[in-house]
Amino acid sequence: MKITGKNSLLTKSPAFILGLAIGLFAPTTLAVHDEGIFELEGNAIQDSVAPPYDWETLYNGGLNNGGNTTAFTGIVNDEPNAQGIDTSIFTGGRKDIQPIAQWAHKAGSSPDKDEITNAYAAAYNNAAGDLLIYFGADRISNKGDAFMGFWFFKQHVEAKGDGSFEGEHTNGDVLVLTNFPQASGASPEIRVDIWDDSCSKAASNNPGIGECDAANIRLLHKSNAICGSAAGDLVCAITNDEDGPYDPTPSPWPYQSKNDNTANQFPYESIFEGGINLTQLVGGDNCFSSFMAETRSSSEFTATLKDFVLHDFDLCSVDITKVCSQAEVNATETGYVYQYEGKVINDGSGTLYNVVVTDSEAGNMHALGTILSGAEAPYSGSFESSSNGLNNSVTVTASGSPTGASTITDTAGDECEPLSLSPMIYVDKECSSSFVPTANGIIAEVSFSGQVCNTTTPGLTLVNVSVVDDSGTPGDPGDDVAVLSGITLGPDACMNYSGSYIPKDFANPINQNFRDTVLASGQLKLDGSSASNTASADCPICPSGN
Repeated sequence: MKITGKNSLLTKSPAFILGLAIGLFAPTTLAVHDEGIFELEGNAIQDSVAPPYDWETLYNGGLNNGGNTTAFTGIVNDEPNAQGIDTSIFTGGRKDIQPIAQWAHKAGSSPDKDEITNAYAAAYNNAAGDLLIYFGADRISNKGDAFMGFWFFKQHVEAKGDGSFEGEHTNGDVLVLTNFPQASGASPEIRVDIWDDSCSKAASNNPGIGECDAANIRLLHKSNAICGSAAGDLVCAITNDEDGPYDPTPSPWPYQSKNDNTANQFPYESIFEGGINLTQLVGGDNCFSSFMAETRSSSEFTATLKDFVLHDFDLCSVDITKVCSQAEVNATETGYVYQYEGKVINDGSGTLYNVVVTDSEAGNMHALGTILSGAEAPYSGSFESSSNGLNNSVTVTASGSPTGASTITDTAGDECEPLSLSPMIYVDKECSSSFVPTANGIIAEVSFSGQVCNTTTPGLTLVNVSVVDDSGTPGDPGDDVAVLSGITLGPDACMNYSGSYIPKDFANPINQNFRDTVLASGQLKLDGSSASNTASADCPICPSGN
């Protein structure tokens, strides 16, 4: 999931201090170049059967050949436009200590030694679950010192077409500086800083570990850690040194140096790579979204930024599942009840904070708090709806820091199956006939009776139940006799009915037989669907033999 939006800043919060303490007092662990995961020897070629891996492996197979790679930027080319002009260089005066809102970019050219041709980064988890990031870049010319920076941003950062940048610094953004000066006797330096807006300036001319290195920048590490030179290094960097074993070294991807006519070959100090154990060195939250490689005019924090390559590098991700039950009728038979459940899985490399699940149909919100990388948390609930069957979806949101914006999201849905409804009504009928005296003489009268029952499956209430007798003339509703109307029958309930009528056109009383029919009908209280049934009976006025 991509992280976007504005995060609130941490100002020496307990979580921040804890993360800093982890970096200052990290337990003994393998160096990033000794993990057996990635080769850090100053070239991009796979030197042995993987693992460990190298950029060549990732370039040719991406994550498929990357073992436990959790993210890979790809080999990101700093492509010029159709006129051969680099479209992504900083405008003058931009610095690492500035908020991103103060950065600007343009098309143009940087000094050849500062012109990046490709940049790349890959993230892995080691056996202990630590997050390791390997990073690198190559440049078009090796004629001059190399001062490079590698930013890992928690927010999504993007270079906009109008020359501005989208995104903001978040406390905990990581900057790895690799300085490889070429002066006689000069030694390379690597340092790790984090963005911390509580720093107003450098603590001193020579800040110590944990102190403010500059405005907005706090120092976590400083050393001459060339990869492979020492054991236990949590961060290191290396280049293909002059007269070293990789001077020159092949490039697995298209590359042309300005100082060497041989295509696809890196002259000395043309490729730079490094690695950092973020869990052990930085601690805290490792939820990053964007990666930037940059060149700088010097090793100072006031150095002017030159060229850059910027790309998505999503290390945080969330996944949500959802299961919805079949509809059930609510207690008042006015709608349906649904049960749902699922789980939220943190399938990224960083801790997720402020995890909230929202059910779209119910409007229910489930606050799940913090979920560690690789962990999961269940949620469940219920809701009522007037719909018999529906698609129910949920959305999960989370943030990459305790006070950050909830911009890490995922959705899931499931079909809540409808309940099969079968409104049913039963009716039976008996009848008898007799002669009754009237002012107009003796006439025949038919009496009938019976029972009407609610036989709906499942047991639900019928309303507007009626029973109507057709008086033996089904084609003439004018003489129908309504013996029940507007009745409510609960599940499995029955009601007796009775009535009578004077048959029409009674001409021959001898062995006269009357046949009439009752119609019973009703509606489900739940959804208004109808049920009906009939019953008929023969009623002889003079039984045979009398």
